[in-house]
Amino acid sequence: MQICDRKTLHYIGKKWPWIICTLLVLLVLRRWSTGEKIYFFQFTYPLHNLIDVVEEIATTGRTTENPLNNVTKHYVIKKDPFPKNCGSESCESFDIVFIVKSFVGNFGQRVAIRNTWGSKKNPRVKTLFVLGYLESFQPFVDFEYEKYGDILQFGFKDTYDSLVYKTIIPIDWLVKRNINTKYVHFLDDDRLVNTRRLLQFANDNIETTEKKIIGHKMIVSRPYRDKSSKWFTSLEEYPFDYWPQYLIGGTLLTNMKVVKSLAYSIPFTRIIRMEDAFIGILSKLLKINVVHNCGFMSYYTSGSDLKDKLSSPDYKSYNSLIEGWKQLQS
Repeated sequence: MQICDRKTLHYIGKKWPWIICTLLVLLVLRRWSTGEKIYFFQFTYPLHNLIDVVEEIATTGRTTENPLNNVTKHYVIKKDPFPKNCGSESCESFDIVFIVKSFVGNFGQRVAIRNTWGSKKNPRVKTLFVLGYLESFQPFVDFEYEKYGDILQFGFKDTYDSLVYKTIIPIDWLVKRNINTKYVHFLDDDRLVNTRRLLQFANDNIETTEKKIIGHKMIVSRPYRDKSSKWFTSLEEYPFDYWPQYLIGGTLLTNMKVVKSLAYSIPFTRIIRMEDAFIGILSKLLKINVVHNCGFMSYYTSGSDLKDKLSSPDYKSYNSLIEGWKQLQS
């Protein structure tokens, strides 16, 4: 039985502009009632001329624009791997630097990474762990730093709300320390990485001069407005109904050209708590190409199934990382 005859289809064809207009009006009314602004029509973000500011800094080393925050000016470095790994002026060059965001107390995670995908066997690959500060853990971090020399620790309190600083402050550190690397990969300490495949993927897919970031992309994503959620974002912090396209926090792969652009832009941007969405906002303002690749898994994938992929989350213990690595190598 036909669902629609020609007369019905003709009627719908004549009415579709009115249907779309009605839906848009309903959307506007709903957003008005909640106080949210419509991202696709109303998105603006300070600074609106951010790309010009970044180009000015990249060209002249300065800008006449006043910064909106001083986050990258006054942060405190508790532990710096630079003196242990570099000469008096700059580090040796690397093919890729892994910036691993790690909770200060996740000692087992870091040991497992050092024994698996983050091993020092390849001198052209460098793994650094980014930590915040909690006084009760500090004696153990001191020992870990002296033994391994791969800890980059900052003075902010190590909580979930400080996660954004584990991304933006290392970005600034990489530029100020003049780290010479073709690629940088920002990720979480619960990911199992197919290191060899990832490096080959970077060489094949990212030119060192292009503005591109690659990972697992969220195309249509809304801010959480539920105050009970750890991902809660208030209207004061971000008033729009959707985020720009962004990469989930554990999968950002890029080059130093992009890292420098992000570093230059951070002081001139209003910072929000959600670090992956914040980098998405910067990418939109700076016209950085945000690229999805399905090899960056968004859900747990066993080591044996990761051989043709790039990385997987949810390896949340020493034993799971070690076992997953064994499967990946077999």
